[in-house]
Amino acid sequence: MLNILPERRRLFWGATIFGIAVAGLLLALFLLQLLLVPVLVYIFPGLEAPFYDLALFGVYRTQDYISFNLTSPQPSIVQWDDSCADGYVFLDPSGPAPGHHGPLVLDAHGNLVWTSDRFETTTNLKVQKYRGKQFMTFWSGQKAKTMGTGSYYMLDDTYRTVHKVDAVGAGVHGDLHEFKITRDDTALLTVYNRTQADLTGMGWFRGKDGWIVDSVFQEIDIATGRLLFQWKASDHFQAAHSYMTNPFGGYTEGIPFDFFHINSVEKDRSGNYLISSRHFHNVMTINGVTGQVMWELGGRSDEFKDLSNGKASDFSWQHDARWVDEEQGILSLFDNGYAWPHFNAPYSEGRFIKINFEAQTAELIQSFPSSGHALSSSQGSVQVITTEEGEDHVFVGYGSSAVYSEFTTDGQLLCETHFAASSSFWWERVKSYRAFKLLDWAATPRDWNPSAVINDGRLYVSWNGATEVAYWELHGAAIELGQEQGEWEELDIMEKEGFEMAFVLPSAPSSKGDGIKAYTHFRVAALDSARNVLRHSNVVARPPRSIVSYVLAAISAILCVAAFTAFWHYRKRGWKQVGNLKQLAQNTIDRTKYQKLW
Repeated sequence: MLNILPERRRLFWGATIFGIAVAGLLLALFLLQLLLVPVLVYIFPGLEAPFYDLALFGVYRTQDYISFNLTSPQPSIVQWDDSCADGYVFLDPSGPAPGHHGPLVLDAHGNLVWTSDRFETTTNLKVQKYRGKQFMTFWSGQKAKTMGTGSYYMLDDTYRTVHKVDAVGAGVHGDLHEFKITRDDTALLTVYNRTQADLTGMGWFRGKDGWIVDSVFQEIDIATGRLLFQWKASDHFQAAHSYMTNPFGGYTEGIPFDFFHINSVEKDRSGNYLISSRHFHNVMTINGVTGQVMWELGGRSDEFKDLSNGKASDFSWQHDARWVDEEQGILSLFDNGYAWPHFNAPYSEGRFIKINFEAQTAELIQSFPSSGHALSSSQGSVQVITTEEGEDHVFVGYGSSAVYSEFTTDGQLLCETHFAASSSFWWERVKSYRAFKLLDWAATPRDWNPSAVINDGRLYVSWNGATEVAYWELHGAAIELGQEQGEWEELDIMEKEGFEMAFVLPSAPSSKGDGIKAYTHFRVAALDSARNVLRHSNVVARPPRSIVSYVLAAISAILCVAAFTAFWHYRKRGWKQVGNLKQLAQNTIDRTKYQKLW
C-alpha cells in the first residue's frame, strides 16, 4: 500500500507535466503561425501560396469589410496568365467552414463582386438567357446530404427576383442538381422522389416493397409553370444494376436507396435530352417524345467502341454532361473517379469526348486535371468560354475540392485558384457544387446604394453587386461660420481596384476663423468609366470628438511637455556634472604630479 501511493503520484505528475508540455507546444505553434508566418510572407512573397495550402492562414481564409456586413473568401492564385484577367466567377460555397452559404460572385482576381445572405443554401449559380435577356439563376433551399428540396430563382441585372420556378406535382420539390434554361425558354430541373420499388434483384433480403430515391427530371414552361415533359429513371432502369453500394439502403422509407442519381440534363437541338447518371457511370440521350433511352456511353450498357484504350468510357461518379459541339458529336463531363468508399481513379478531371454515331465509336479528345491532381468525391463542372480575343478556354470547377482552373482547349493550364487550403480538400470543409465564368455580366443594384462608413479617420466605401463602377469620388459638405450647410464639393477621386476602397478624410480645422471650412459630412459618388455618376452613397458625418478624447489629448500634451522639460533639465544637469568630473580629473592629475616631484 505504501508503494502504490507514490507510484500514483508519479503517474499524476507525469500526466500533468505531459499535458502542460502539449499545451505549451500548441501555444508555441499558434504564436508561430500568428507572428512568424506574416513576417516570412512579407520577406518572401513566394511562400504565401504554399502556406495558404498548408492551412497556416486557416482552412478558409476570409476577407472582412468595414462598409459591408458579410465576408468573402480570400483565395490563393497558384497559377496566373493574363488571358484569364477578364470576367466574373460564379460560385456557391458550402460546407462547415463558410460563414454563410449564399451565392458568390468574384472577379477574375478573386475580389468580391456580390454575395447575399437573403437565401438558404444555394447551388448551381450561373447566368442564363431567358427571352433574350440575361438572368442570374440558382437553386436555393434545404440540403440533405446529396440532395435537396427547394426552388429555383431568376434574378435580373438589378438583383431583383423576377421569376421563381418550382417543380410540378403534389409533395414534389425541386432538387439542387439542375436548373437549365433551354432555347425554347423552358426550364429543365431535377426532382428526387422517394417511392417504393421491387428490389428483390439486389438480394440481401430486400423485397418487392423496397424503397428507392427515384431520379426525375421535368421540363416546365417558365412563364406559366406548366409541366411539359417528365421522365423517371425507375421506368427504364433497375436498382440492381447500380454501381452505388449502401448496405442499409432500400429497406425502409427513412433510408431509401439512391440507385440512379441524375445530376445534369440538357436539351439538344433535336428536342432530345442528354442526361448524366452518377450511380450508373454513364451519360445517355432520352427521346424527347417517348422517353426511351436512345443510346448510352459508359457503365454496364456502353454501346460504343472505345478508341482511347478505355479513357473515353471509363469515367465514373461523373457530373455535368454537356454538348460542346452537337454536329461534331463532342461532349464534356467532369469525371470524379471517386465516391467514398469507391476509388476508381487517382484524381478527378474534366474531359472532352467525341462520339461517332455512325461508326459507334467514342474517343477521348482532351482531359483537364488540376495542377495538384485534386480528387473530388462529388460535384464539379466543365464549361467552354470564348475570350474577347476569340479564343476558346475551358473553365473547370472541381466540386468538393475548392479549386477552379482555366485551360486552353489542348489542355494547357493557364490559371488556377484555390478558395480553401488544398490540405483540407480531403475533409471537404469548403466546396462549390459548380463553378462558372462569364465575361459580360453587367449589373447595377436597384434596391441598395453604395455603402459608406467612417472608421478611424478613413471613409470606407463599397457597393455590393455593382459591376460598372470604375471610380469613387469623395464629396464633402462645407459649413462656414454663421452659414447653413453649403454645396457638396469634390475632395478626392480614386480608381476602383477592389470591392472596398478607403479615403483618408481631410483633417478637421483646429481653430475657427474667417474663410476656414469644416467638412463635417461626406458622401461618395460611384462613377462609371466615362465618369458619369451612377449613384451616391449614404451621407456620413464626421464623428464629433468626445469629452474623453479632449481629456486624453490634454493629458497627452501635459505629459509631452513634462517629458521635454525633464529631458532638458537633466540634460543641463548632466553637462554640469560632466564639467565637474573634468575638473576633478584635472585636480587628480595635478596632485599626482606634485606627489611624484616630492
